[in-house]
Amino acid sequence: MSNSNGGSASGKPHGSALETLETIVGDLSRLVSSLKEPSLHAELVSKLHDAKILPDKKIESLAGEAVDLLDEAKQILQPSQLVLADHFMGYYLSTQSLVAAVAFKIPDILHNSPGLTVLELAREAGVREDRLRPVMRLLHNKGIFTYDASRDSYTNNPRSELVRTDHWTQWHTWVDLYATEFYDMARGIPASLRCDENRTAGQITYDTDDTIFSYFEKQGWIPRVHRAFNASQGAQAPGILMDYPWHEIGDKTVLDLGGGGGALMASLLRAHPIMRGGILDVAAVMEHTRPFFHSPNGQFADVGDRIAPIDLIDGDFLDGFIPPQEVYVMKWCLHNWLDPEAVRILRNIRDSIVPGDKSRLVVLDAVLRDGAMGRLTQYGDVQMLMSVKGRERTVEEWEALARASGWEVRKIYSLRNAWVDAIEMRPAALPTESS
Repeated sequence: MSNSNGGSASGKPHGSALETLETIVGDLSRLVSSLKEPSLHAELVSKLHDAKILPDKKIESLAGEAVDLLDEAKQILQPSQLVLADHFMGYYLSTQSLVAAVAFKIPDILHNSPGLTVLELAREAGVREDRLRPVMRLLHNKGIFTYDASRDSYTNNPRSELVRTDHWTQWHTWVDLYATEFYDMARGIPASLRCDENRTAGQITYDTDDTIFSYFEKQGWIPRVHRAFNASQGAQAPGILMDYPWHEIGDKTVLDLGGGGGALMASLLRAHPIMRGGILDVAAVMEHTRPFFHSPNGQFADVGDRIAPIDLIDGDFLDGFIPPQEVYVMKWCLHNWLDPEAVRILRNIRDSIVPGDKSRLVVLDAVLRDGAMGRLTQYGDVQMLMSVKGRERTVEEWEALARASGWEVRKIYSLRNAWVDAIEMRPAALPTESS
């Protein structure tokens, strides 16, 4: 309803949205220009995107707040059909475009290059220029690669550098696995939501009743899974080692429950020369892990003297015996389980822990968060239900899980450049049967 002066019944002029948007556009134009100013841009790249060092804590935190706020504004302003198009078309196209760029080693070709045209890139990669061009356009508009329109040329940027095949983080192994076999598994998500469906999305897609990792083993894909997981441990290790106070543990033995190939334990022992370690995992895994520490050419032989053969243990942390220790660590394990099983695991550890002033369980797992900067945890939440009937958890859910199993969440540490947080649990009173 309008009044005779052209205003609305609320008294606010119809132009208020227009005026607000004009102001926002002006402010954002100045903001982007400021961020692109050479000296500031160089500082931001150095303190946020340099893969050789950890991000500056304060700048990273403020940048995250800014991204969340900008994303909120984007969601308010974007046309609805474009948002929907992102989901039913855009994301799968950008995913497979990245797969293509990595498969044809575009980041490797551009490494240390002053810039190559699409035609030059196509010749170097041995692909069709007319089909490479739209792929590169989509990727550079998503922030991967830098495009110089004046020269029609591309260079790497901090994101594309990360997926070079010789980059120390080895993130390209995740493109090779998660954007392919795991990507295919997602087709089963709609059917998995039915009330009468017990199989995961992955089991539905691959038409199997095997667990997804048993199925992968039969297909010969497990080496690629281990390669990706070990690569992620290496890529995330700096933040895990720096941002949790491992030095408090001193010369105690840290037992890694579900420690797999031993990459986490090796990184802890290398960073802390007086620490000792151990690993518990199922027999089939430990058979592969032992030589890493206790063979002359093992990749972790340099720390093998601080992880005794008796501390490389075949075991089952769900129902089996857990050797007594003061300090335990678990990385990317509890999110594989729903709450009843997770409580059993935590109660089993609580029953085994040796009391002491350093006694603790350090859970390296995601803390589920909303917002743009929490999107990786949201992806992980769907990923868990899709593959292993697991889930990610909020702060409140972690605290409830701890209380139900005789633990207290003492503190949650944010770990830079890591996909996990360090959730420090300390032994507390065990709940009664009625609680």
